[in-house]
Amino acid sequence: MAWVVRGKALEMCGLVVGRLLRRGEGRGRNLVTAAKVLVLSRLLAKSLSESPAAGEAERDKELVEESKRKLGGLRRRLLRAIERTLGRSESGDGREDLVQALCAYSLATSSGARDVLRHFLHVRGEAITLAFEAEDDVEPEVPGILRALELYTRTLLDVQALVPRRLTEALAALKTKPLLKDESIRELEGLRLDVSERWFGDQILFFTPYVRHDDLEVSQAVDTLRGWAKKASQVILEGFGKTLQRVNDFKTVVDLRTRCLEVWIKDGGKAKGFDPSVILNGLRNVINDRMVQLLESRVGRLHLVGTEIEGTLGTWRPGTTDQNASLWDEDMLEMEISNGASLFKQGVLARTHGRNDAVSRAVKGYQSWRHLVDEVVTVLDLLKKQRWDNDLEDIEDEASIESRNTLLSKDDPQMLQDHFDTSLEKAYTNLHEKISALLETYKDREDSGQMSIYILRVLRDIRSELPKNAALQSFGLSLVPQLHRKLATIVSADAVERFAVSLNRKSVPGRALWEGNPELPVQPSPAAFKFLRSLTMAMAQLGSDLWSPAAVRVLKVHLRSELGSCCNAALKAREDKDSNKAKTNGGVANGDSGTGTPDEDQHENTEAVDLEKRKDVLIQFLFDILILKEALETKAEVGDGLQSVEKTIGSQIELESSSRKRLEQGAMEFWKKTSLLFGLLA
Repeated sequence: MAWVVRGKALEMCGLVVGRLLRRGEGRGRNLVTAAKVLVLSRLLAKSLSESPAAGEAERDKELVEESKRKLGGLRRRLLRAIERTLGRSESGDGREDLVQALCAYSLATSSGARDVLRHFLHVRGEAITLAFEAEDDVEPEVPGILRALELYTRTLLDVQALVPRRLTEALAALKTKPLLKDESIRELEGLRLDVSERWFGDQILFFTPYVRHDDLEVSQAVDTLRGWAKKASQVILEGFGKTLQRVNDFKTVVDLRTRCLEVWIKDGGKAKGFDPSVILNGLRNVINDRMVQLLESRVGRLHLVGTEIEGTLGTWRPGTTDQNASLWDEDMLEMEISNGASLFKQGVLARTHGRNDAVSRAVKGYQSWRHLVDEVVTVLDLLKKQRWDNDLEDIEDEASIESRNTLLSKDDPQMLQDHFDTSLEKAYTNLHEKISALLETYKDREDSGQMSIYILRVLRDIRSELPKNAALQSFGLSLVPQLHRKLATIVSADAVERFAVSLNRKSVPGRALWEGNPELPVQPSPAAFKFLRSLTMAMAQLGSDLWSPAAVRVLKVHLRSELGSCCNAALKAREDKDSNKAKTNGGVANGDSGTGTPDEDQHENTEAVDLEKRKDVLIQFLFDILILKEALETKAEVGDGLQSVEKTIGSQIELESSSRKRLEQGAMEFWKKTSLLFGLLA
């Protein structure tokens, strides 16, 4: 009968433990009660195995073994439930559950206070590791670093609150009376101890749990906790670093920085004997390293603009790549103008500034990059404005708060700003060198002029949106003069060539329009006027957006040099021709003798007329040069070809000073009246 009752009690123990583990309320008390029932189960199983029922020993032995296997499963369930309770970071009432869970572990494993503490720290360490591993399975607003920091700080506080006094007292309370005298056991209806305990025997009736409650000294607890804290902090920093490596958004990293530092500042200093600055500096280093990586990555994307420029030049198709749409194209006139006409306005701006498809691709790529950089600038400004003095419990002095603010709101942002500025300088320098190398590569191409215009427009739009860093303001400036010289060459080549041909004229068109006494020209020759007109038309055809004051100045310097060269060449050719003609006429005259004949007189008259015509041509030529000097005037005083041409012609025609002054005044008046006709040049 005793064997049967014990067997039935053993079976009921398994059911009771299962029910206790399924209960939600009173979690800690249920764990201790379940552990006590499990201890009773072990006693019953041992008793049954030592006294099998008569005549049925083999079958009863199998039943006992089966019960032991079930008890083993229940023990594992109990230990898992204990670990779940230990792994939670709760304050207040949760700490009482924590004590009960530690007692349950002690009963279930016959562990002393020292082993209980080690197990608790092991469970918390595993929970910290899992906090990072389970990040993909939890809500994104609860990052693993926050749970890990909370577990870390709560563990320090829990151990300091429980060890050694409170834990020792709780373990000692387990040994104050026999197991079957415990009210929590006797209240379990499923066991029916009031009926069955008489069949248990004295060994079970008077069994008292024995656990070592006094094997943990304060110094041992402190050393154990310090060792755990060191390893756990390394796990936290390594896990946080891996978490940040998966985050590619700069603002998200900053948000994580704010949240985790707020958690640590709030709770990190509460544990006694632990310097919170160690973890704080570790978090700062991990965050700063990742932010520097993201900074360099974002800034480094500027090379994509250079890649786009290189690709455009490499696939250049004359007449297609450099084609610019007109403001008066049909597709422009038919464009939708509702809702503020934003597309229409964008089209007008793009065509006015010469932003064809090729230029727009490079500029849009740059603008996308600038958007990323501007976000970094905004975030850095935010970091500088953050304050970390939310000390509601007033446990820190002003010096500590100020020191922390200096680290987090001054030193860290300044370090990031320095990296940011250095990265920007490097990125823009690389882009500058890339563009310079491309110009050198394609300088001998037949369509290098149009390529230069493309690069000039891209540089202009990039420079219009440069960051405010003083070191970046010179970006591209050294390339602009050579681009302007190339622009001046292609825009003026045809006009200069046609003007040079006109210099061989032998008469003055419009001689009858000369005025004054002596008669002098008051308007340029048709060739000079056509030169100015064709030049401004060519400038407009390339695009009015190209003609900045610097570009116009380079064009004027180039034209003064080119015109001076071709005019001097024309004067030299004319002088050589006149000299050869004079030699020929002189030889004929020396060969004749006697007095002059009527034919000779007529010849002399013809020569006089020719000399007068040549003088008129030179006077008109001089007036054209004076007008061109006015049109191509630059503020910079430079020696140029037009000046020498003016002197050469002046020495040949020997005008009186009053006539010379009239010519100069006439040229100034003419340009003053007509300069608006040549607006881009003026």
